[in-house]
Amino acid sequence: MTLLYPIFLYLMLPVTLILFYFIMTNAHQSFTAFDKEVLQRLKHENKSLSAMARNSLFLMAFIFMIIAMSQPVFKEGEITVEAKSADILVGIDISDSMKAQDRFPNRLEFAKQKAIELIKMAPHNRIGVLAFAKHDYIVSPLSFDHSSVAFLLSKVNTRNITEKGTHLDSMLHSAISMLEHADTKNLLIFTDGGDTQDFSKQIALAKENGLRLFIIGVGTIKGSPVPSEEGGFVKDNGNILISKLNTEIEKLATKTGGVYIESVLGNEDITTMLQEIESITEKSTLKEEKIPQYIQLFYYPLAFSILFLLLAFASVPKRFSKHLVLLVLIAFGYEDARAGLLDFKKLQEAKEAYGNEKYKESASIYEGFAMESPEAVYNLGNSLYKDKDYEGALKVFNKVSQEESSFKASALHNAGNAQVKLQMYEDALQSYEQALALKEDKQTRENYEAVKKFLEEKKQEEQEKQDQQNQDQNNKDQENQDQQNKDQNNNNQKNQDQKDKDSQKQQDSQNKEDANNQQKSDKQDQEKKEKQKQEQSQKENEQDSQEKKQSEKQKGSQENKQEEKESKASEAKQKSEEKEKTSSKEAQEAQVKAVNMKEMSDLEAKKWINLIKKSQKGHLYKMQEVEHKEDSNEKPW
Repeated sequence: MTLLYPIFLYLMLPVTLILFYFIMTNAHQSFTAFDKEVLQRLKHENKSLSAMARNSLFLMAFIFMIIAMSQPVFKEGEITVEAKSADILVGIDISDSMKAQDRFPNRLEFAKQKAIELIKMAPHNRIGVLAFAKHDYIVSPLSFDHSSVAFLLSKVNTRNITEKGTHLDSMLHSAISMLEHADTKNLLIFTDGGDTQDFSKQIALAKENGLRLFIIGVGTIKGSPVPSEEGGFVKDNGNILISKLNTEIEKLATKTGGVYIESVLGNEDITTMLQEIESITEKSTLKEEKIPQYIQLFYYPLAFSILFLLLAFASVPKRFSKHLVLLVLIAFGYEDARAGLLDFKKLQEAKEAYGNEKYKESASIYEGFAMESPEAVYNLGNSLYKDKDYEGALKVFNKVSQEESSFKASALHNAGNAQVKLQMYEDALQSYEQALALKEDKQTRENYEAVKKFLEEKKQEEQEKQDQQNQDQNNKDQENQDQQNKDQNNNNQKNQDQKDKDSQKQQDSQNKEDANNQQKSDKQDQEKKEKQKQEQSQKENEQDSQEKKQSEKQKGSQENKQEEKESKASEAKQKSEEKEKTSSKEAQEAQVKAVNMKEMSDLEAKKWINLIKKSQKGHLYKMQEVEHKEDSNEKPW
């Protein structure tokens, strides 16, 4: 055991002892200044305690009070505390283009306010500030004194340092030097990007030195003229220059592993940027400190001090004096009693094991006190619950006595939680109801409503599932019935199709027979026509033969007169041709007349027309279409 503040013991205990020494040795002289009658009224006679005994009690009370103020403790161990931080270096562009007023009041003041807000949002980070234009300037080194950093940053302006152009190379070298010992090198730049379009050189420099760049673009794409010192605007060859946000600077951030964000009027840009920096930055350890852990004992001497004061200010009857002595002997004379007084240490160890998530160790300690205290039973159940022994925790929670309503309500609450883990939802609902009956609690009420809603939804889901099963069964029965009806219809249709097929087959057979009969009739007619044609052709041949004989006869009889013979032969030949034409025409008319006299099909008419055309020598004749009756049994062929 040690004293945390022994100075109280060293300074106050000697003074107290000297004071009480004079009080006890010169007590009779301390009252000489009082009138005897007044002294008689003030004095209180106590038959059980003498003045010496009462002063001794006061002395003991003061001594224990001084010991309590010295704070006696048991040293339990040590805890190592580390102070960590992520360094952030802020770069502010102070070139002439930052005077543009497309951000209120201008780009520079807008960027400064953004940087100051970011410093306020990062109280645990070391922050430094650089200002740069053609050259760079250190505004503040890395520091935890954020108020000083913000003050120095607010005083940055372009009145004393007016430079044209935004040059990043020199600023990057200074940033690398300032962040040389940092585990992660982060540089946050507020700039409009200047006029540079190629940042490959700066990207290579940052990558080579492990520098990660985060850039907030200050300005707008539309741009704004830059005010001049004379009151007008900056011009080039008589034309007003418009400074625009250079979006190419985005590559400088993204290609070095950082982030680029265009500025907005609110704080969303710096909030997001700070989150990005902290998410990808490894915080470095600035210092480590070991803090000792103690078990406090001051309340024991304080309790004795109060006890002695009560004894000093009150009269203890003689019949209780023996009991008081016995109480002191129990407290200090017996080992079991001393063990009971130090039980707090074991309980403290159990609480600390529980706090350090050593639930098995905590449960084993509480188990030794479980039968002696409802609180120990409750804590044992909590340890088992945290150790995921839900069944064991549930058994322990049910052992909490009903008389301890506060512990019983909490135990029922935790028992309900264990039953939820064990999927005993109905029992959990009853446990929550019993806990609410003992003590109304917001968390218990929310758990009760959640479990109740879950059971209702589960019941509704089961009902819907049952309804769905019934519906599926009905649909299945309906499908079976529909299938049976469909099969029946198919059978009926097959039978009907078979009947139609047989009927069609019979009809086709009849049509075929009719077609054969018609074909025979047509064949007979064609044979008859061919016979008539042969007879006609024979008649023509006989007539030609007779004319030929006559012509030869005339030729033999008139051989002497050649010219007359030739003339007659020519005339005879002409007559013969005319006669032939006349006879052919008459035969054709006779044939057509014979054909018209009898009804025939289109196919027959075409055959006859072809025959007539073949019989002509170098002449074409157009035949009129022969009208005929429609035959229902006529086939396409």
